[in-house]
Amino acid sequence: MKKSENKGIGLLLLGIFIVGFFLFFTNNFYKSVWKKSGLEKAEEIRNYDRQYEMIVGSGKSEFWQAVYESARKTAEEHDAYVEFHASDMETGYDEIDYMEISIASGVDGIILEYNGEDALKNEIDKAEAAGIPVITIMNDAPDSRRQSFVGVNDYQMGQAYGEQIVRLLDENTKRILILLDSEKGDLEKNQLYSQISNAVLSQNNTEGIEIRAENLAPENKFDIEEAIRMIFQSPEGPPQILVCMDEMTTECAYQAMIDYNMVGEVKIIGYYISETIRSAVEKGLISVTCTLDAEGMGKDCVDALWELKQEGRANSYYNAELEFLGKEDLRKARKAVSAETAEEEE
Repeated sequence: MKKSENKGIGLLLLGIFIVGFFLFFTNNFYKSVWKKSGLEKAEEIRNYDRQYEMIVGSGKSEFWQAVYESARKTAEEHDAYVEFHASDMETGYDEIDYMEISIASGVDGIILEYNGEDALKNEIDKAEAAGIPVITIMNDAPDSRRQSFVGVNDYQMGQAYGEQIVRLLDENTKRILILLDSEKGDLEKNQLYSQISNAVLSQNNTEGIEIRAENLAPENKFDIEEAIRMIFQSPEGPPQILVCMDEMTTECAYQAMIDYNMVGEVKIIGYYISETIRSAVEKGLISVTCTLDAEGMGKDCVDALWELKQEGRANSYYNAELEFLGKEDLRKARKAVSAETAEEEE
């Protein structure tokens, strides 16, 4: 009997050991998975003092992702959170919807890429009337009640793009097409278009050169691709110089130039430095591309909102650094980075 009891106790202890070992192993396994997945940090809930909204047209753009990341990091330094919204994020909402939601939610500030719509300008005024400051970025709405603008004004940008076009002019240049990143509007009143035209046509030997512009708001890649294809398939053919004002249009124009075997016949002035654009410029397939300091712009937007909270006022204009990069510029930059990396490894 005693022998039987000892055997039972032994089996019980063995069972407890097995169950304990299993629980220990399982617990450590899931802890490891949780840690590697990053969910351990995600479950830590942080309450922020202020809530800002960033509303743009193209959330898939590398440029806007870089601007947002900079704004988010800067906001965290001020105990604020920036939520990102874009009209191409397949939520069914556009910029006006996001503005209305932000106003109804009573957020502490809005960073907005203005697209030229009068209805969106009205939303800016509504936000300001509700005590919510609005910072416009990239495109300004100077006749609205926005507090500050972060970007390059149309006069400066028009002059800069005009200079780049002039450098590309040759005896074969008959037509120049500028693809503006804006909603439908009166092109004759568009200062950017006017400045580019004036900068080009003021040069000698430009008689007979046609400069046109088309409004092209890059919210849907398929629509942009279709518009670019129509340009390349037009009866008169594509322009000799094609000026792009946003990242998506640049990449679509570059792809169309390859697809229609127009390399060397069409000179593209691009926008921003995505991996695709960088590669094309380094190969000499895109003549030059415009870059803006995305990190600085994101920081300036949040700094403007912070200054408004602390001092009740902020600068009305924060100038963004504008630069055009060609093949040699990118090659020099790459060599400089490689040399710096080699020094750090030593």
